Amino acid sequence: MSKNLATLIGLSAILQWSSIVGLLKKISFSIGPDLAVLMMYSLSTLLLLAVFGVPKLKTIPKFYLLSAATLFLVYEICFAYAVALAQTAQQAIEISLVNYLWPSMTIAMLILFHELKFHSLVVVGLSISLAGIFYIQTGNGDIHLATVIHNIQANPTSYILAFIGASLWSLYCVFTKKYSQGHNPIVFFFAMVSVVLWSKTLLLDHEQLPQLLNIDLNIMLYMLLVSVVTGLGYAAWNIGINQGNIAMLVALSYFSPIFSSIISMWVLNTSLSHTFWIGTMMVTLGSFICWLSTNWDEIRDRLFPGKLYKT
Repeated sequence: MSKNLATLIGLSAILQWSSIVGLLKKISFSIGPDLAVLMMYSLSTLLLLAVFGVPKLKTIPKFYLLSAATLFLVYEICFAYAVALAQTAQQAIEISLVNYLWPSMTIAMLILFHELKFHSLVVVGLSISLAGIFYIQTGNGDIHLATVIHNIQANPTSYILAFIGASLWSLYCVFTKKYSQGHNPIVFFFAMVSVVLWSKTLLLDHEQLPQLLNIDLNIMLYMLLVSVVTGLGYAAWNIGINQGNIAMLVALSYFSPIFSSIISMWVLNTSLSHTFWIGTMMVTLGSFICWLSTNWDEIRDRLFPGKLYKT
């Protein structure tokens, strides 16, 4: 496989993941949040098992497996329910942007765990991303704290879950970098999420299961599609980072908030205000600045070769 083809496959992963919010919300409007989340992870697990096979857990460090599995489980449930519990299509897209704080928060976590050196650009980037979320909640661009609080109070559960999810995913990324030793037990993680969700459904929500027998063809297709983009997204991403241009893929991944918002707007057939798009640009810019902070020395040396800098 050529490097360019592998890069395109990796890019498809970014676009696939960007479509999850719109597709999941479309399904939850029809069958409710519990069944929507349950079916997404169940079908994705079956797909990942077909693509990757059963993982060899004995070769994976136990500390990493247990800690990362817990973080992944709680993150995925927080993120999925944050979107599924959104009251409107527009709110689902707004809430999903909270999840995209994770790139900036990952850089901050890496600094806290002494994996990266502190750089002032991290503070700038994280502040801009948070300001973008705040600005979106103003609704019309008029910055009033009372308006922001009112918007969040309309559905605090979803916003809290999205923020917790972003925090946990950034921590998951740090644990993976420090302790994974190159292992990728993503199939086990998805299977674990599915088992937990099925256990919850059978114990607490079993009365909802008959609804699955009455799903119409359109919703069934959406269920298959969201499972494919969730599961195959991981497979495509692995090909991209292993055989493609990883630097380009990482840079493009920071524009996921924009891709996700455009795709979700189309899938959910909704419109978004100029305030939303400005806030989205701010979240994206903040994440990109955080990425620049991790590569600042290399970028500076390329822009100004031969110059000496104090360390």
